[in-house]
Amino acid sequence: MSDAKLIYAELRQPLLRAGAALGVLLTVMIAAGSYNTHMSQARASAEQHFKGTVQEYRTAMESEQILRTETERFTQLRARGFVGPEPRLRWVEDVRETAARAGLLTIRYELEPRTAHPTSISTGSFQLFASLMRLELELRHEGDLLSFLKLLDERRSGLFELSACALRHTREEGDISLQEGNVKADCELRWYSLDAAVAAPVGEAQ
Repeated sequence: MSDAKLIYAELRQPLLRAGAALGVLLTVMIAAGSYNTHMSQARASAEQHFKGTVQEYRTAMESEQILRTETERFTQLRARGFVGPEPRLRWVEDVRETAARAGLLTIRYELEPRTAHPTSISTGSFQLFASLMRLELELRHEGDLLSFLKLLDERRSGLFELSACALRHTREEGDISLQEGNVKADCELRWYSLDAAVAAPVGEAQ
């Protein structure tokens, strides 16, 4: 056997083993690369899912806070008689008591049935209503009217606005007496309420 054949025979098995080992190494490297790619994708997906979950949680918390705030506001408006059936009797009683507290000499009132009030604000399935209350007041001076309106607003018995008011003096300047009426006031208050759109007007309270 020639020297070349002897050398080949001696190296054949080591070369075969080395080749096999190289093949295994290449397979492992390819598999590892594929695994790393898969893990990177999985990690990115998990991270994205985590961010999405955190955002959903934040949104839910913000929505809950908004809902809680709006619910509290809704409860306050309902307590004031703005939301739901109009508290006509309470309005009348508050006007009477406020007039007495403000020291008005006489007061007459007439509360008309409520009617739908036009508004540019979307109220959904609800309708904004207005109830007109006509007032005839006997005052010592104009300041009594301001005091009456201020005290009525402080009672927070409802949402109202002074839509009209006419004052006229009933005595000559030289005959003015702070113990008697000197000014007559004819005013209109509008009480507002928000109720279901199908709610029918109620009867008049006097």
